[in-house]
Amino acid sequence: MSGQDDLDPDRSLWHFIAVQLRVHRERQGWSETRVGELIDRTRSVVSRYETGKIHLPAKIARLIDDAWGTDLLFTRLVGFANAAHDGDWLVGLADWEQRATRLRLWELVLIPGLFQTEAYARAALAAGLAGDLEERLQRRMNRQKAVFERDDPPHISALINWPCIAHPIGDKDVMRAQLEHLVQLADLPHVSIRLVQPDANAHPGLAGAFEILTVDARDVAYTDDPDEGRLIISPPDVQRYTLRYDRIGELAVPLDPSRVLLTEALEKYT
Repeated sequence: MSGQDDLDPDRSLWHFIAVQLRVHRERQGWSETRVGELIDRTRSVVSRYETGKIHLPAKIARLIDDAWGTDLLFTRLVGFANAAHDGDWLVGLADWEQRATRLRLWELVLIPGLFQTEAYARAALAAGLAGDLEERLQRRMNRQKAVFERDDPPHISALINWPCIAHPIGDKDVMRAQLEHLVQLADLPHVSIRLVQPDANAHPGLAGAFEILTVDARDVAYTDDPDEGRLIISPPDVQRYTLRYDRIGELAVPLDPSRVLLTEALEKYT
């Protein structure tokens, strides 16, 4: 890697940190040498941080945040990158979710991962091609525990596309248990589930599933993908997902009728 031209901030969170480090340094009017003096490192080490050759340590990220008044930006980014798999945009989503005060979910083709029974999750994950099944299944179950077994669970608002309900995953028993679980979740005071029926026609949600998380009074978005997801932290980009969620919500069935639809769908598997 010869320099910043070789960095790809759209695919790697560490690359994003390296790019942002240089952007903010230049915005502050600081030289690499001055940054080195702040963090007790040589100019060449600072250059290696900015070209992604070495990763920015959490302790140094905090020093930089304090000096530049960046409101813990680099501290948080480094923390999330360390929690990620190989530092890519597939960040430790569970880390975000277990600290979130609010979750807004849109799911296009499958029951949301946080709502899946173990049997449903196993059947859905078995259809994939990546990774060890048992490891991925355990990771998904751990995500759920981190959210629902908290003393102060987040408020969860889920918009679920009708094909998630209508398309069977696993056998009849698996789907019956999954729909029963959804009905039970819908009765929880901090969970709301609304369905988007087929007559909604074309809408912004058809572009793909995503999740909006409120962490430390700040929204971030996470886009879903069959193999890996991507974290969105830029406020303008996050706002676009928020608007997309609101537009999908305008088409969704209200809470009580959605629960009735879930119950009716459940009857098909009994």
